[in-house]
Amino acid sequence: MNKSHSTTPLQTVSWAILVTLFGSLPIHANERPTSANSVSTTLGKTPPTNATVLFDGSGFEQWKPFSFEWINPKDNQTEIQWKLIDNGAMEIAFDFEGKRRKQFLCTKDRFGDYRLHLEFRLPDEGSGNSGIFFGPLYELQIYNSAGKENPGMSDCGAIYQIRAPDVNACEPPGQWQTVDLEYTAAKISANGFMSEKNAARVTVHLNNQLIHDDVRLSLRRNKYAAFPEEATSPIVLQEHGSPVQFRNIWIAEMENVGKE
Repeated sequence: MNKSHSTTPLQTVSWAILVTLFGSLPIHANERPTSANSVSTTLGKTPPTNATVLFDGSGFEQWKPFSFEWINPKDNQTEIQWKLIDNGAMEIAFDFEGKRRKQFLCTKDRFGDYRLHLEFRLPDEGSGNSGIFFGPLYELQIYNSAGKENPGMSDCGAIYQIRAPDVNACEPPGQWQTVDLEYTAAKISANGFMSEKNAARVTVHLNNQLIHDDVRLSLRRNKYAAFPEEATSPIVLQEHGSPVQFRNIWIAEMENVGKE
């Protein structure tokens, strides 16, 4: 026969004290849930007052087609072919006026030291391949790497061909995910050179998990390595054959970060 257990008033008080003392302790990074529905998400994060809103769903006023190498090499694309969709988002499109045409998007403005917030969603089918270019064409990879035990230098959250993410924070396709990136531009001397100690640096959170912690970007071994280091640079969104969606993109410049 099962015995019933009653709770004494003293036990009730003791439990209440424990909840009060320990219930609000911070969750350690490796214990944080990464679901888009978790309390730790930065989905929908509001831009600070000093931020520039790059995309809020209303239009592409802050963007233009990107021109580099095989992507619009003549810089003659004037129309943005990406689509505005529901819920304040944009979606990558692959053709213009019925013809296949490759197109990246690039901000009209250039930025130095900044914090960037961006939200993206991978399609339910395919690899979900895309990327976010920050600084002088360092690429933060967007890819369907959900569940991969040991992500590599081409998986989601990697600095493409340069550094793998410290942890795999990628969510499954169909969920909105967040990128929060803090970038410090390289300091270029008067003679046009950059010293090792003055290389660009980046810290990245993917879905509110730290995946790159103040990483020095002194090794330019990706396929864009010939692109010069500059004090300011645009943000570029990559089209790589997948209808990836983006929303809530804003950037806040940090006037005093990394200054000498």
